[in-house]
Amino acid sequence: MARVTPTVLIIDDDPDIQGLVQLALQEDGAVVTSAYTAAQALEELDREMFSAVVLDLGLPDMPGGELLAKIRELHPDVPVVVLSGERDVDGVVRCIQRGAVDYISKPFDPLRLQTSVRNAAEQGSLRIRVEALTTDQTARDGFRTLLGSSHAMQQAIELLARSATRDVTVLLTGESGTGKEVAARAVHSESSRASGPFIAINCGAIPEGIIESELFGHERGAFTGADAARRGVFEEADGGTLFLDEIGELRADLQVRLLRVLQERQVQRVGASTTRDVDVRIVAATNRDLPERVANGSFRADLYYRLAVFPVELPPLRERGEDVLVLARAFLRRLGAEQGRQLESWTRAASSALLAHSWPGNVRELQNVMERAVILEDSSNLTLASLPLHIRKLATDTSDDHVGLPVSSVDCAGATDESDRALPVEPVDIGRRAPTSPEEIEAFDVQEQRIFEEALTACSWNIHDASRRLGVGRATVYRKIEKYGLDRAQKLQGGTTS
Repeated sequence: MARVTPTVLIIDDDPDIQGLVQLALQEDGAVVTSAYTAAQALEELDREMFSAVVLDLGLPDMPGGELLAKIRELHPDVPVVVLSGERDVDGVVRCIQRGAVDYISKPFDPLRLQTSVRNAAEQGSLRIRVEALTTDQTARDGFRTLLGSSHAMQQAIELLARSATRDVTVLLTGESGTGKEVAARAVHSESSRASGPFIAINCGAIPEGIIESELFGHERGAFTGADAARRGVFEEADGGTLFLDEIGELRADLQVRLLRVLQERQVQRVGASTTRDVDVRIVAATNRDLPERVANGSFRADLYYRLAVFPVELPPLRERGEDVLVLARAFLRRLGAEQGRQLESWTRAASSALLAHSWPGNVRELQNVMERAVILEDSSNLTLASLPLHIRKLATDTSDDHVGLPVSSVDCAGATDESDRALPVEPVDIGRRAPTSPEEIEAFDVQEQRIFEEALTACSWNIHDASRRLGVGRATVYRKIEKYGLDRAQKLQGGTTS
């Protein structure tokens, strides 16, 4: 492995100590930068990425321990070696607890300092290489992270794949929880920018007082508390992709600034008089109806058209049929592995309840339900009992909880074998005469409810048989049961539903 050439920031207010540290590190091949105050140090860290920091605790403008904590917060990737005249054991412990990788007492041994800084720089380099390998794996996964074979999802994936190969702005729309950030990451990992950064920011979750700084950065002294300059997310994402989630929540004055950045490819920090060039691809997302907001004046039309170069709508989970089971399987595998559990199968009752639920929280809700199930389930099968009560109530057959359907056997369509798929067979003959006058025509919903009621009753509420007879998928049957509030027990007793 090639030896790392460290770039080191020395923070010490004593010029003599600065000179000795510089000499020792330069003899070892390091490139050295000096800072004499905490404020100057933070500016340098904001301006350049260092391999390591050598920090003296006795600074004039900020306690060294406080500066150490701030460096670890703002620049967690930079290892810090503390250099101090204090020999208090408690002080050493506190520095290590705050994130220092080493503590060297003054007067220092030059060889000891050289070794410590070199090791810190090499450890940082190794961590960066590991993260790069992880990013590469994510890039290789690409659109495989977007699961589902439903027509609606396949259409969305096709559009996302086309957008990935072209450096265009993408606007993702859809309800909350449909996986917009996952889609944005997939677009990034399949694009020519995959080796660059992917930065995500939720425009609706950042307090109003700091969002401008988060987006565009700020200079030192730009406002109260701005003790050092800071890059915004546009600069952080330079060369990569910036994901602006909940873009519809952005206030009017920031919409103007964002439009200017998109048009000019330049960003101006808060408090700065100059601009900086940025090369960023934008993927924006919203669960709002932006055309409606444009119409009522709460969102700029010119910004909307700049963002909606390539719009892609992600379908809600309730419209994705048996993709529910495909996603549930993926969550069970991952969450089970994280918690040291392996659910080997699930039951027909559990799967029927999952398919019958309308999932108003979409994929995010399904993930939460699966995480809860992994914690609660005592057996090796996912059973109805481990699901929330409001979902358990939707199960149409609770008699087969002992029958395990292997999780791994569910294919991309969510069916366990060909016999479980809806087949185009003769529908149930309801034997009803056609209306002879307009007054006899029933509303569509009334007719549909009756058809499903009669089919289920005729099939003794066997969902598999009813779906085959009606020529529709089982997921459709479950949704109609929920939509019309059909009651299995009442029907089997010969009751009626109003």
